[in-house]
Amino acid sequence: MPTNTMQKEAAYGSWKSPITASSVASGASATSMVRVDSAQPTNVYWLESRPSEGGRLTLLTQDIGNTQEEELRELTPAWNVRTGVHEYGGGSYAVYDGLVVFANWDDQGVYLLRKDGDGKAKRIGEQNDKLRYAGFVVHPSKRFVVCVREDHRESDIAAVAAVVAIPLPSLDEGAAAATEDIVLFEGADFVSSPVLSAHNDEIAFIAWNHPNMSWDETALYRAGLTFGEDGALPEPKLKDLCVVAGGEMRESIYQPRFDSDGVLHFLSDRVTGFWSPHRIDKQGAASAVVSSLREPILAEFACPEWVM
Repeated sequence: MPTNTMQKEAAYGSWKSPITASSVASGASATSMVRVDSAQPTNVYWLESRPSEGGRLTLLTQDIGNTQEEELRELTPAWNVRTGVHEYGGGSYAVYDGLVVFANWDDQGVYLLRKDGDGKAKRIGEQNDKLRYAGFVVHPSKRFVVCVREDHRESDIAAVAAVVAIPLPSLDEGAAAATEDIVLFEGADFVSSPVLSAHNDEIAFIAWNHPNMSWDETALYRAGLTFGEDGALPEPKLKDLCVVAGGEMRESIYQPRFDSDGVLHFLSDRVTGFWSPHRIDKQGAASAVVSSLREPILAEFACPEWVM
């Protein structure tokens, strides 16, 4: 069949295709970190990658209960919602009652914006590019956010990990002045997954040390969360901090969660070597850890957490 196309011969593996890697990747957008605002449960949030913008991650939202609002809203058109904590990142934003806290990749800073505000984000916290943050939990008082902090000011190899509280300023004022993070816990090489109880009076998180990875051995910590005598939230503090699972035995723990009754649930490989649901009673004694399954199942309920 006659053709006007000019054909050229080239050595194996050296021919040039009009279909480039960048053109293929530009259409491979992915979603991640889907979240529902517990105070506004019809508002759904998620991250979307933008390959055509250098892989930038942006935060989208939609009110699925509002039949008049059919279009998606991009909340972070000028930011890359990504963090370098644990090098692999994850846990880069949180939302409560329309208040959004997120980490920005370019400066690893923490930013605050209101979903229905003017679209301007305010940098908060210590505002030091050598500090990285992830695993955000906005306290319902909207006075502070609890998160994981990695301190690289002294060393990138031996960064100091901590669970901290960052005071939240008013969005109605100008640029926020830098504030000192409130360190709630430190001393482990890695910390991850802070969560608050339904009544916001307890906190749980996991921690582990070198040379272990999180799928080798972790410890589950639990503590009361107090705010002083006057209830004005002057500074959150931990009370009766203790290890409630792991620590004394080689055990990998993931995804701690409190239920509405204050029972702490988590995934553990302690029984079969497979991650499966467990729970612990309100008192937090390590001996009270029980399986949430009627009988052991040789199946994974989780996968290795490279990201938070």
